[in-house]
Amino acid sequence: EVLQKKLKETGAWNHLTKTLLHIIRDKPNNSMELFETYSQRARGVKKNQEPDFDEKQLAKAIESLQQTANLLKDPPPPKGPEGEEPEPEAAPESMPHMGDLVYNGSVLASAGVGFSEEESYRISVSINNFTVDQAKKENNFKSIRFFGKILGKSADYYVIECDKEEWPEDEESKLPEPMGTGVNKYQYWVSNTAGLPSSWNALPPTNPEQLGVAKKVRRYFTGNLNAAVAGYPYFPWKEAGYLRAQIAFITHSTIVSPKGVWIADDEAEDPAQSAKVNEEYTPVKAKELLSDKSWNHHRQFIMPEINMCSPPVVEGVDEEDKKKNPVPMLSTLDKDPRSCGKWRFYLCKPFGVRPVHGENVAVCAKSSSWPGAYCVAKGSTIVNVYVGYGMCRLGQKYERPPPPVPASEFKLLEEQEEPLKQPEAEEAKKDEEKKEE
Repeated sequence: EVLQKKLKETGAWNHLTKTLLHIIRDKPNNSMELFETYSQRARGVKKNQEPDFDEKQLAKAIESLQQTANLLKDPPPPKGPEGEEPEPEAAPESMPHMGDLVYNGSVLASAGVGFSEEESYRISVSINNFTVDQAKKENNFKSIRFFGKILGKSADYYVIECDKEEWPEDEESKLPEPMGTGVNKYQYWVSNTAGLPSSWNALPPTNPEQLGVAKKVRRYFTGNLNAAVAGYPYFPWKEAGYLRAQIAFITHSTIVSPKGVWIADDEAEDPAQSAKVNEEYTPVKAKELLSDKSWNHHRQFIMPEINMCSPPVVEGVDEEDKKKNPVPMLSTLDKDPRSCGKWRFYLCKPFGVRPVHGENVAVCAKSSSWPGAYCVAKGSTIVNVYVGYGMCRLGQKYERPPPPVPASEFKLLEEQEEPLKQPEAEEAKKDEEKKEE
């Protein structure tokens, strides 16, 4: 602290800060050899000129580098009994399907979407470490998919989507759509840093009441799951509930794929609302994917009147008379009410080269109703991702919903006579008896 105080008094601290910021921004391979050059460049900055970076940005950059270093560091060896060597940890019996996250990142990059190579690699390592950590806790997932990144004011949310063969029953929650069905088909985990496994937090399942309020709220995320959601209408849950509700809307509106990648599951109870991956899918030509007729959804439609994918069970109503979801799961984008005319398709331009209709060219589907939602198809690789603020496009100027109609005033009571006191009542009774005599 004394040395830091002396450096600040002499101006050396500010000069050293500017020099390091220039090096962090340019990221040269031989930074030690060019240190004097960057020092001279920092010395040439005018006094009245605002620096490109401040101390807060430097601290943030150093913190990010430290998080990356901790993520890539080997875990500490397990501790055994004194005087004995620790037994090596056994590898998990089964690992969920995650896909090649680095290759998927390169596919997204060809469409001008996604993250830098460094960030993509860090996300890949973080998800892999998270998967191994959950497997050690016997929390085995069937598949894990990187959902995307939701931007916030103070911090961002990295989101992953997890699926299981069977979800444990939770009798206390009593959700209209329990885990593994409808809007709660998947479980979502979020992290502000995409760092160590401990940085990932599971979001709670959602319900129709949350979805009904969340669709009316227009609010940026803060990056704190425990923060209150201000604004009108009032959202009585924390930001974790609001985030989960918006993820549900994004997922069921923007997860698409070329026709034929997913097919109806004939073995399910309701084949129109069930789908499975087509193992015999053959990629089509890129030219055919430039139309909304060649794409379809493979997530259920959320019925706006009840904010559920499946109507609730009503006692005394037969299965045949039960109301069903009017939109098939595998409906094409030109006929689906949530997507009709709301997608744009284009060929990707790798490295700025003019695209051609070849077999290896990638096609990108971009959602206009949810800015930041993309699906890139390159051969048999289909990648869905969302990077945005978690708000849909209204198409018109936003107007806050009006307050509810005030309650009518209560009916005024008629004034009643004051009851007689006990002595007066006795006297009145005696007078009446005298009159009768």
